[in-house]
Amino acid sequence: MSSIKKIRTIDKAPVFNKPLNKLRVCAYVRVSTNQTEQQESFSAQVQHYTSYINSNPEWIFSGIYSDQGISGKNAAKRPEFMRMVQDAENRKFDMIVTKSISRFARNTADCLETVRKLKLLGIAVQFEKEQINTLTAESELMLSILSSVAEEELASISQNMHWSNQRRFKKGKFSVNTKRFLGYDKNHDGNLVINDEQAAIVRRIFKDYLSGLGVSRIAKGLEADRVKNISGKIKWAESSIRDILKNEKYCGDAHLQKTITTGLYNRKRNSGEAPMYYVKDSHPVIISREDFEKVQELMTERAKSKGNIQGNREKYTNRYTLTGTIVCGHCGNTFKRHIDNCGTVAESVCWICNTYIIGRKNSCGVGRIKEETIKGLFVRVFNRLCTDRAKLLGDYKAKLEREKLTELDNERIAKLDEEIEKLIKQERALFLIEAKGYADHNLVKSEHEELVKTLTQIQTERSDRIAEINKRDNRMARTLELEAVLEAQGGNLTEFSDDLYRNMVEKIVVKERTKLIFHLKNGLAFEETYALKRGHDIF
Repeated sequence: MSSIKKIRTIDKAPVFNKPLNKLRVCAYVRVSTNQTEQQESFSAQVQHYTSYINSNPEWIFSGIYSDQGISGKNAAKRPEFMRMVQDAENRKFDMIVTKSISRFARNTADCLETVRKLKLLGIAVQFEKEQINTLTAESELMLSILSSVAEEELASISQNMHWSNQRRFKKGKFSVNTKRFLGYDKNHDGNLVINDEQAAIVRRIFKDYLSGLGVSRIAKGLEADRVKNISGKIKWAESSIRDILKNEKYCGDAHLQKTITTGLYNRKRNSGEAPMYYVKDSHPVIISREDFEKVQELMTERAKSKGNIQGNREKYTNRYTLTGTIVCGHCGNTFKRHIDNCGTVAESVCWICNTYIIGRKNSCGVGRIKEETIKGLFVRVFNRLCTDRAKLLGDYKAKLEREKLTELDNERIAKLDEEIEKLIKQERALFLIEAKGYADHNLVKSEHEELVKTLTQIQTERSDRIAEINKRDNRMARTLELEAVLEAQGGNLTEFSDDLYRNMVEKIVVKERTKLIFHLKNGLAFEETYALKRGHDIF
């Protein structure tokens, strides 16, 4: 009897349409000034992108990041841009839309660095004007070219602004940011008007200085009375007091184009590279011209009494030959000049570790060293070199010759260059593989992190080797200079020379109070000791 097979039909499961994964999309907008026309452009951009993103059924609106009145040349100075990058790292959206490359960044390096970082996170940037989506394979080269064009455009705009400012300055017209300028506000016409509360602070500063107080004591007095500075803080910097005392605007004048821009981004003091303009009686006066001029004369007199030429802050800071060259071998701090028994017959100059001065004797107990002792030890170092010049410098030059750039150095640097080039090509290949969808994003990210780590190590090794080679060359050049100095001197020193010390000594390391190591600029070092004695040390 044959068995009968029982067959049961299994119905096909119902098919449901899988919803599309919607992209979370945000927008970035920026205008570079706060002028009315730009504000209107800013509002229009915000409205456009809100509507544009919401109208796409495959997108989810994830907000708008907006920087107003900020230049695009430096990403770090755009808070909303930086917040957007942070949110990208936290995976708060999948794509950014923006008007153009010039709106996104005017600096090629910033633009490419940000785009590459976003690429690794799997986040696209869509530039409407240029019709570029940064996750496509061909976008890298195009983006590099176009962002370079944007940077050139910025240079052109900067040049145009420069000429515009020149024309305004020639007519005596200028603009002041009163938010950062104590004593004045602007009226509805943009003209300077006196802020009475702030002007009282300015008058106090000038009055105190004319009465004999220095900038340090003026600053401490303002802080003691809880007077707020232009930033709303009670802390006053000496440099701020000094700038107020030197600012001609307080007597109603305006000195225009004190600073200039070099290149695209660097601001520096105008030392005659561009014309300057001086406009008298251009706005209301806070300080009388007579008092202002008295202050300028007094500042000049005080600067000269300290060995400083007005306007030369470097000379003021280093007005003593030993300043900044004596380093504590225990805590690493520098030594400061100090006068013992000031105003008495026992007055003497010494140098003390700054850590010791400010009361941390437990941290550093090196103590003080007499200035005449330091200078005497330098004379001893110089005379030792002068007496035994042939052997000391001859042996040292022979050592430097042996350390010179060898064929092996050349080969190693060439090999490092090849490895760097190979890794850069691998990086480009990784981006291409991910863009084509041939590899998982997390895998590509992991590979890229390892690649960058290796690349950084190799680049560091190459930099270190080049630095060492340059250091060798510099030591040899300095040694030849030292030989010329010794030859020109013609014999031993009988007393300390400021010029010779500055030319020869890089630093002095105080190992102990009675043990100093003189490090010369050519790399040689001499350890000198002395014995402590009341009155005059023995060395």
